[in-house]
Amino acid sequence: MKYKMQSKLFKNPNFSSINQLAKLRIPFVFVINFAKTDIRLFPIPANTNDILYKFPNSTNCVKTKNSQNINLSIQETDFENYKQKFSYIQNKIKEGKITQINLTQASPITIDKTLKEIYFASNALYKLYLPNHFIVFSPETFVKIENNTLITHPMKGTIDASIKNAEENILNDKKEIEEHQKVVAMVKSEFSNLSENVWVERSRYISKIKTKTKTLLQVSSEICAKLQPNWQDNLGDLLNSILPAASICGVPKNEAIEIINKIEGYDRGFYSGIMGIFTGESLDSGVMIRFIEKNGENYFYKSGGGITELSDVEKEFSELKNKIYVPIY
Repeated sequence: MKYKMQSKLFKNPNFSSINQLAKLRIPFVFVINFAKTDIRLFPIPANTNDILYKFPNSTNCVKTKNSQNINLSIQETDFENYKQKFSYIQNKIKEGKITQINLTQASPITIDKTLKEIYFASNALYKLYLPNHFIVFSPETFVKIENNTLITHPMKGTIDASIKNAEENILNDKKEIEEHQKVVAMVKSEFSNLSENVWVERSRYISKIKTKTKTLLQVSSEICAKLQPNWQDNLGDLLNSILPAASICGVPKNEAIEIINKIEGYDRGFYSGIMGIFTGESLDSGVMIRFIEKNGENYFYKSGGGITELSDVEKEFSELKNKIYVPIY
């Protein structure tokens, strides 16, 4: 789906536009789609008619949170279609084309609130609402840059906290360990093109995501790299070099993207792209997962998960459905 959203800073913004603004230390908010073909730039504070956003340390709308319940139901989940895609991926893994891939789909849903109402009712580290198009309430940081240090938190691995020994199970699951290690290795490799000083600050730590009905445990790692001073001058090039996010593609990245475009059967659009804010000196950004899109009068929740040689199709499909929720508590 093509979105018609006004950018107040450039007519047709691209990564060079980001370079120009950041070099001048002009603050702005940016939204980049999965394919890196659609970039939106907004001044700070952005007009609330164009966009609503919330980052950990910044928002353009301070309206009090609405704690109303959201009734969300999945209209259909085509397991057989998912199974065919899963089998195709498994064959590509056996052929040595890829070692893992993030398989996603757009599930039709019904909701009893507007996207804007859901924006104000939801809790998340990163939130974004583009009027009448989509809403994001993401728990996942893409990259931060503070004090010339590039920091990322790739998130791989999700489990229902109510499952007996849930934390122990996910931290010791061979498939989850393998998937996480490969993503971390790919991020370190990408960062090594930007810096000679790259390190893992935290490995496979647990965070909790709460909803009205359950708590999810999610596994992340923290990876850092030391940048040269004046990194702002080439911020667009930096972002372009590490996008799309490793956690929502696969390994190797280019081969995984080629397969994703071939088999997923829908346009990810802005789902699994990134949203970010540049303050003039620092940067914060989130991966646009936990994503509801409006298409005409219909709504779709886009979700997915990582597939490796050790994956079980029913378990992966269950994880995909577990990620269809609105974080309200």
